[in-house]
Amino acid sequence: MRRVVISILSALAFAAVLAFFPGQYFTAVLLYFLLFFGISIFLSLRTYRQGAASAREIAKGKPLFEIDEKEVNKLLEKDKELINEYKKFARASFMPLLMLPIFLLLFTILFPTLPHLAESVLGPYLARFLGYAAIFMLFAAISLATFKPQVMPRIVRNLRVYEAGLVIDKALGLKSPIEVSEYKVDEERKFIEFRLNNQIFRIYYKDIKELDAVLSRLLKPLKQ
Repeated sequence: MRRVVISILSALAFAAVLAFFPGQYFTAVLLYFLLFFGISIFLSLRTYRQGAASAREIAKGKPLFEIDEKEVNKLLEKDKELINEYKKFARASFMPLLMLPIFLLLFTILFPTLPHLAESVLGPYLARFLGYAAIFMLFAAISLATFKPQVMPRIVRNLRVYEAGLVIDKALGLKSPIEVSEYKVDEERKFIEFRLNNQIFRIYYKDIKELDAVLSRLLKPLKQ
């Protein structure tokens, strides 16, 4: 939802600027995509800092359980299905690259023509604003549909369980109670997965029942 709001507001802002400076549409398009990716990077950095601060706070409490990287690596070597998962993820990641020719085609056709065609019906400033707004909205819709973050499970290499929550990979702290929307136990492949917001965490461990008992104390289903 946040990405949708940001895309709409930025589209309207750039359309308003181009209504007065129509000759700068190439610069506006470049700045639009820089803003789109820049905001994504900023939000990711802010999330990382918040997670690191929570990890330091949680680690002050009493430790209950730990899984180290060596044990995880041994189980990863035995998980033959993991390679197929990575292959599917890689294929899906190429989709944004395939959409680039479409963006270039739309850019070369719509920007020089659509706003000027609208001027024959409406006043020049309003026509340009609506024309450019329609183009940027189209770009935003394609971007949101195409550049969706691929939800590949994050494999937890190091897990420390405290009374106050989980510390994942020594850098991300999740305070309990942790409300998750999905919870999956795979006894055959020796892992437990849970979804938190838009991220899936996968934890490998030799004793799934023991891990399930530990996580069940801190995780709870998200209230719908």
